[in-house]
Amino acid sequence: MVEPSVEELPRELARAARAVAARLAKTGIRAWIVGGAVRDLMLGRDVHDVDMVSAALPEQIEQAFERTISVGRSFGTVVLPMDGCEVQMAAFRAESGYSDRRRPDQVRLGVSLEEDAQRRDFTCNALYLDPLTDELRDPVDGRVDLSGRILRTVGDPASRFREDGLRLLRLARFEAGLELGPAEGLHAAARAERDAMIGVSAERVLAELGRVFTGQHSPRAMEILDECGLLERILPGDGLAGTDLERRHSAHGRLPDPPGVNLGLALWLEAQPDSPGQRGLATSLSHAAQLRTSRELTARLADLWRLRRTVSELATGESPRSQRILAMREPAWTEAHQLARAWHPELSTELEGLEAWRLALSPAQMKPAAWITSRDLADAGLVPGPEWGEILRTAERHQLDGVWDSRDQALAWVRARASE
Repeated sequence: MVEPSVEELPRELARAARAVAARLAKTGIRAWIVGGAVRDLMLGRDVHDVDMVSAALPEQIEQAFERTISVGRSFGTVVLPMDGCEVQMAAFRAESGYSDRRRPDQVRLGVSLEEDAQRRDFTCNALYLDPLTDELRDPVDGRVDLSGRILRTVGDPASRFREDGLRLLRLARFEAGLELGPAEGLHAAARAERDAMIGVSAERVLAELGRVFTGQHSPRAMEILDECGLLERILPGDGLAGTDLERRHSAHGRLPDPPGVNLGLALWLEAQPDSPGQRGLATSLSHAAQLRTSRELTARLADLWRLRRTVSELATGESPRSQRILAMREPAWTEAHQLARAWHPELSTELEGLEAWRLALSPAQMKPAAWITSRDLADAGLVPGPEWGEILRTAERHQLDGVWDSRDQALAWVRARASE
């Protein structure tokens, strides 16, 4: 662990944080970088964004800066566009009462830094760094916990989880992704308070799962959720038990790390992964719908589930050359192949051979110039209509399979079809 310094931030973030702090300093207000950026600096990890806090209220921020974007005025938060960066600026605040298990019933702005630290989730996220002086403030001993590689809540863990169930998912993400060990009683408290997930919307669960699947050590994060009894609270379906659950954990460990949102969700939401054809697809899609996946993401998942079965079938039996190439040209091929390898380790040799065959193809072999086009169909006297599409698809398959040796033979086939 290292001492945090603004010098270690990416240049544009350091410049933006200093500019914000310098501007507020002219009004007598001290600003601090807080949370993940400070934590990651101490762990020697890359920092991608900066959040800041101060005693300034939103109206004071708006007076001090020419450009501001209001994103949560009732919580004292505004966004400051600074030289190509966006800095989220919040007022110190204290919170109380979480009747909806999401948002505090009462918020007090303009409190002290020490009071602000008390409302944060984990001690490693309650670290404050002055970007002008590099002074570190650590009101809840987050540095001690980071040094000991321990994840600990600020205050009583059961109360912290009860306030906002999403913190249960953040527990798994931080513990796994940051390679920290749980403080004594942390997992027990999470299991005891797992019903707090009832108040968390599907959209928030999906967003947090997305962060898990795009972060390092996601298999461990899912194991932690399982150990705390949370998987059945957040994932739709009734197959998350016993042998099936163990198999999903094993399959996840064979995905790339990180797997990304598509692969992670495809593995954990798929129903009946061993069923042939399209069986189970409707149930899988209903699982995605329960998590409120977007139309675009749902379509990507459907493509993955369909193509993954095709990949497995191509690896286990004889198939026309055209069938293999047409499947390999689909955008989802690489992820579908990775998903097939995760589900079917017994087919690893066959799947590796299939991928080696694909990689050996030249671009011209993968997608040769078509011997038959719509113009050829018109020249042969075929009337435009739905039949054209099927003729063109059949012509492409024949060309890929080597049914013809030349374009002349392909044109002769088209003339024969026209004469019929």
